[in-house]
Amino acid sequence: MIEAPFRINVRLPEPLRDGGLEIVAIDTPVRALSELLLLLESRLPGFSATNDELFNFAINGELILHGERSVILKSGDEVEIVIAFAGG
Repeated sequence: MIEAPFRINVRLPEPLRDGGLEIVAIDTPVRALSELLLLLESRLPGFSATNDELFNFAINGELILHGERSVILKSGDEVEIVIAFAGG
């Protein structure tokens, strides 16, 4: 049986789009959101994995609790980086 290659699509918010690129395809296998964030830090200017108060994340349309980095990822997942905002 031939295994399909690993791929996660990451949808970027406007401030992180380099040259209008809205989706970044990640083909490096990662196991958890924390690993993906470190990988993105090296690929996206302006993104910092440690500056988590600026960003929220959704995986396959489900918003992840702020600070939760151990969420398991699998090939085919879609991760969206959402700009955090406050209301009042």
